[in-house]
Amino acid sequence: MGVKVREKVKGSGEWWVFINYNRKRRAQKVGSLEAAEETAKKVEAKIAAKELRLDSPEDAKRILLREYIEKWMAGHVAHNLKTATKSSYQDKIDRHILPAFGARAMHEISRGEIRDFCHKLMAGGLSAASVKVTLIIISSIFNHAIEDGLVTDNPAGKPGRYLKVPSRRGKAEFLTPEEGVALLAASRQHFPRLHPLFMAALRTGMRQGELIGLQWGDVDWNAKFIEVRRTNYNGHISSPKNGKPRRVDMSDGLAVVLTDHRRAIAAESLKTGRPMPEWVFPGEGGGPIEASWLRKRFESCLKKAGLRHVPFHALRHSFASALLGLSESLAYIRDQLGHHSIQITVDMYGHLVPGANREAVNRLDDLGKTGKSATPAQPAASALHT
Repeated sequence: MGVKVREKVKGSGEWWVFINYNRKRRAQKVGSLEAAEETAKKVEAKIAAKELRLDSPEDAKRILLREYIEKWMAGHVAHNLKTATKSSYQDKIDRHILPAFGARAMHEISRGEIRDFCHKLMAGGLSAASVKVTLIIISSIFNHAIEDGLVTDNPAGKPGRYLKVPSRRGKAEFLTPEEGVALLAASRQHFPRLHPLFMAALRTGMRQGELIGLQWGDVDWNAKFIEVRRTNYNGHISSPKNGKPRRVDMSDGLAVVLTDHRRAIAAESLKTGRPMPEWVFPGEGGGPIEASWLRKRFESCLKKAGLRHVPFHALRHSFASALLGLSESLAYIRDQLGHHSIQITVDMYGHLVPGANREAVNRLDDLGKTGKSATPAQPAASALHT
């Protein structure tokens, strides 16, 4: 009894997981060695917990994709993913996956059908990024089904082979510093209650849900920083996007605006006899404001300022681009934005680093003028072994 990983045909590059459990045997083609080893670990964990089911081939043939999706959503998705991700998954399942494959037995769905499904979605106007997310969902569903012993192959494995997603480089919309000033002037005049929120977005780069979920206890007035501890997605409170809290610096100007904002809310609470709201940007009843309401006011503020339409998330990009314009490092911007890795920051904003490429080509003009050589200098002997 146990789990083994090996190539069924040596040198084929196709790795299989062989399972021998409770007098039942299964062979599952997974793909790469790395994926097979990961699947084997999960199967071994299920065996240890006595949770592994190895249904007979006939039982597996009767399992429809929609039936397994219900189990997958109630189990893996409900317990491991954030509310926003669950909502996004459910939307793509309902709109795309179930209409195409919901009534099909899982073992019948082929790689060719998945490829044609992708092409159809693209032809229907769905973006490459959305198609890729849809593929990732299907692939995850089948990977879990493989672990449960229901299918032996993942027709959506390695989703990147079906389509190329355009680089995020240069795709971010943002306001220029001058446009940011115009937005804040319009909000101060026409939407004074939201002016502090818009300024916080432009000065900290916090996401919409993080701003809605901000509480007064998160603000350190002495050290001048804000601790981003939670996000609010349609009333559901959870940790920030990457799962970890972070500290963002608070400018002197933002500190003044938030101080005045707090005094105004305290005075209003005293006047109405209601307790001081714990939320920095409360709605009329004292609870968190609604995202849809905020977006509508933001659009109205853009119009009042005479600015083009941009999504609220553009304020986050505006913060990053403004810092780059001031020659701040990508590492600092990564930390302020809470990106999981600096590669995300580079992909999104690297092209905005001022003068980087031009300085490089200008240095080419100096080659040969003062005996300089284009040949790279040899590293010191001690450096060769570091």
